[in-house]
Formats: sequence, structure tokens, C-alpha cells
Amino acid sequence: MSTSQSTIQLVPYHQTGESPRKAALARVEFSLSGLSDNDVQVLGHLADAVDLINPLYRDQFDPLTPVIERVLGRLLSVASDTEREAIANYLTILNLQNSPYSLLPRKNHLLGLSKEAALDLVKKAGGGDLAREFDQVAHYFFDGLALPDRAGMYPHDMTEDEWKALGDEANVVNASFERRNGKIVGRLNEEKYKATLKPVVDHLLAARDLTKHAGLRLYLDSKIEELRFGTTEARRLADYMWIKANSPIDLILSSALEVYLDNWTNARGEAAGAVLIENHEAQTLLTSLVDRLPGLEATAPWKNRKVIVDKSKLPHLRFVDVLNWSGDYVNSPMTIIAQSLPNDHWVVDNVGSVNVVYRNTGKAIYSLSGEMIAREFLPRDVFETYGPLMFEATQIHSALHELGHTTGALAPEHVGKEARDLLEAEYSPLEEARAELFGMWAMPQMARDGLFSMQTAEAGHYGMVISMVGGLRFQPEQAHVKARNLMWHYFMQNGGVEEVLEDGKKKFRLRFARLDEIVAELLGIVGDTKASGDKSAAAKLRETYCFTDPMREDIEQRMASFPLGRGLIFPRIKRDGSRYLPDLEYPASFNDQARYHARLQD
Repeated sequence: MSTSQSTIQLVPYHQTGESPRKAALARVEFSLSGLSDNDVQVLGHLADAVDLINPLYRDQFDPLTPVIERVLGRLLSVASDTEREAIANYLTILNLQNSPYSLLPRKNHLLGLSKEAALDLVKKAGGGDLAREFDQVAHYFFDGLALPDRAGMYPHDMTEDEWKALGDEANVVNASFERRNGKIVGRLNEEKYKATLKPVVDHLLAARDLTKHAGLRLYLDSKIEELRFGTTEARRLADYMWIKANSPIDLILSSALEVYLDNWTNARGEAAGAVLIENHEAQTLLTSLVDRLPGLEATAPWKNRKVIVDKSKLPHLRFVDVLNWSGDYVNSPMTIIAQSLPNDHWVVDNVGSVNVVYRNTGKAIYSLSGEMIAREFLPRDVFETYGPLMFEATQIHSALHELGHTTGALAPEHVGKEARDLLEAEYSPLEEARAELFGMWAMPQMARDGLFSMQTAEAGHYGMVISMVGGLRFQPEQAHVKARNLMWHYFMQNGGVEEVLEDGKKKFRLRFARLDEIVAELLGIVGDTKASGDKSAAAKLRETYCFTDPMREDIEQRMASFPLGRGLIFPRIKRDGSRYLPDLEYPASFNDQARYHARLQD
């Protein structure tokens, strides 16, 4: 089934200080064609495991999310049609974000009813316990709130001195902290969420016993141990087996993956899961990109290069289609289109990594608003030239972006240390800028090597224009937005972008010859700043070039009718008793996806 305008739904939402907006929902294509019955059984169990990890992420984001759901579910039963629509829209956005907040901008969502109207519904629904729970979460519905930098991973009154006093424990990525008898105490996720993880492990056990692929079986063995015990050794073994598995059917599943939710110390990871299957059509190009990575490393415009590139540790670059995902993957308006994993730098340095580009979800996301933004901000002749190539070009750039995360080395005086620990809160935006710039720097070189046309490389650059300009409508708070904001202002101030007026609107044309020079220049600065671990230099670079753009209001107005927020509806494998069938079905609505019905277990 194809994703088309007929399958796209729009859901309105509102945040304090922001224009009214709409999120777009679209179905994701997936095919079981060519898979054996055994493959289908394995995929079914893996998909159920992924759905069941979603409550961990919700608890890490904001532990009161289930209370909000429960309260609004009861109000729906007594609401009028107009009230029911407002509540249903809020619940959809709650699921779209997996919390009452957006990560971009970092604000809560408003209910769309007056407090008085909501209180009347509470009375109609019986009051009592409902009234007490409503009081507990009412501020999410009516007040303007900022997403706490600590999310649900630290006590909100925890101080930086208390965090530093934890020593090595402070940087255990799969842990959260609470205050007991006045003291800060950490708990591994695998211990804290043991009951919730048990059915996840049960599905992995079933998939492990069914699969005929030795690499996948060994990986699932190690992943089961990780989810049972959560030790550094278990996590690293699971990462190693994942890198080496080389299975067409793949799984990403962790209680602590990326760290974007932790905006305080950049140390805590969050739960995430995805079931993937290799997209064979795209693999040849990807292999060629990886083969050229040593040459790119050797000529990179920064001082501290990897002197020896061990080919056995080069990234495994994979284009995949997604059957389903949950946790960290379910937040918006930013939607993951590619990743470099694992996050453990020791594993990456000693074993290698996997760079994953999400093909079918990328197509669904582009269908929601990508072409509209390109038409709005690119001159007509530019759009006509590059528009048809832009999706494929941005997929290539995403692959190179992820490869970029694996390049470079710390300065000799920092060998054995982690850039994240040296740069702290400056790390994520700096590293995202480095990866974006690496992709832009590498694309024309790959075109000159004949991997794709120079026009495709140029289309990739225009794809970045769309990403950067689109990001200017937000305050630069989120890591990717900070990175693109910084890049845009550097490009503009140094003559890489030309403003043109067309139909009374400001649009943007690239000066390719100058742009390539600027990209290399800024990539060198960013790469050297990371290598030196110089937090003050990173902060100065950000403060100089990352700021609220004067065009923000104009961009916001021009994009007001465009959907902001992407909700993806995945199919499910049909089930007959304990067996999965070789057929797919879509849920009746976005909110009917199984991950939203999973709950924490005591």
C-alpha cells in the first residue's frame, strides 16, 4: 500500500507563545514478500518486543504521561462532540511525542478546552479519584511549561555538585537517579524496569529459538543478557554481536540508546526499539561509500585524523525498511532518518559501528512536507532542477552524515577520554554540526569519483538548505537545530548562500564554488574543536553563529499551513493464536498502534 495524500491525516495542536500548528500522520510501507514462514514468526516476536519497550521511554520522559492518558480517557466518555474532538487531538499529539512535551520547541501542548469546561467534565465523570488525578496533571493542559532539562531521569532539585560527586557512576548511560533519605541514588534501567522487560525478553527468547540465522541467534542471546542484567560488559557484548550479526532481519532494542532527552548532562540514554529488514536495492551504493571512507579520513580538513584506518572496523552501512519502532523513535517534530550506532565509543573505536539509513520511513516523512518546504524557499528554476532528486540525495547525505560520526580522533593529550565528557552540554550540537558538514564536504567528492552525478550532490546541498531554513523557525535549543542554525549563519556570513526575491518572497540559491570552500573551512574548525575537547571554544562558536534569526517570524508565517510533527503509522503482522500470518494490517488509527497500549509493570 502506498503512502499518498489520501492516507495523510492532519491533527491540530497549540503551544504557549507559538502559532497554532498541525501534525501530519501517514502510513509507512512495508513488504513481507519473499520472506519464509520462519522469518515471519521471528519478525512477529521482535515487533511485539519493540512495542513493549515503549513504556520505559515514557517513564524516562515524563512519569505522569500514563496519568494524563487515564484522566483524558475518562473525560472522553462524558464529553460533547466538540470537547471529544479537542481531547482526541490532544491524545494523538501526546502519543506522537510519547509525552506531554515536544522536544522542539521544548514546550508542553495545550488541551484546547478551558479549565472550567474540563472541570465540568471531571464532575460529570464522577469526581473522586479522577478529580485528584486531574489536579495532579492539570498544569500540563492549561499552563505554559518548559520541558525540564532533566526530563524524568534525575530529581528536579538535583544539583551539579551532587552529579559530579557521583564520580564514574554519573556517566553510566543506562541508569537513572532518585533521592532516597536525602541522598542521590542511581539504579540501572534493567533493575528498575525488570518486570516490564520480562515480556520483552520472552519475545526475544522465542525469536532466538526460531531463527535459523546464526548471527541473529547469537545477537539475540547477548541482547537477552543485556536486558536481564544491564552491565557494561553485557551491553558491549550485545553491541559487538549486533555489529557482527550481518542478518537481513535486524533489531535495535535498548533501555538506553541516544542521549538527546538528557539536556542537562548529556549522559543518560533513553529506551528505544526498531525492527528492520535490509533494503537490498540500496546496498551497492552504500558499500562504495564505506570503501571510500579511509580516503575521506586521510584528506579531512581537520588536524587530528585517524592515522590507521582498520578496514575490519569500518562502519557497516545499511539501508533498511522499518516494520515498527517505539521509544526514542516516537517523538516529533524531529524524526530520525539515519543513525550511527552503537553509542559506546570504546566499541566504535575497537570494533566498528553500524550506520543505518531508514528508507521507508524516510519516504513517508518526505511525503508529509518535504516538497512543500522546497517549493516555498527555493527559486523556481532551482526546484525544477533539483526537486526530483532531493529525496534520494538527502538519503545519501544522511548516510554520509552517519559515517561522519565515526571519523576523526581526539588530540593526543586526550587519548583514552571521551569527547562527550570533555565538552558536556556542548557536545551534541557540535558533533551534529560536524556530521552534517562531513556529509556536505564528502558529497561532491563522491560525485567526482562517479558514484552519483554532481547534480545529485548539489541536490543534497539544497536538501540541507531546506533543513537549515526549516530549523530557523525554532529557538535554537535542540541539538540538531543548534547545529543547522550555526551552519546557516556561517554560510550566510561567508557568502555561500545568495538571497533572491521571487513572487515577493525571499528565497535562497547556493553559490556552489564558494560553498564548498566554506564547508571545508567550518568542518575543520568544528573538527578541531571537538578533538581538543575545548568546551569554551565550542561555546564561543555556538554563541557567535547560533542565534534566533531575524527571519524567524517570516519563516513561521510562510510555513504556518505546513504540517509540523510527523506521526508514522506502521502495519502489524496479523496473528492467529500464537502464530503470525504472512499478511499485514494497519491499525484503525494512529492511537491504536500496540506500543501505546503497553504499560509499566510493577
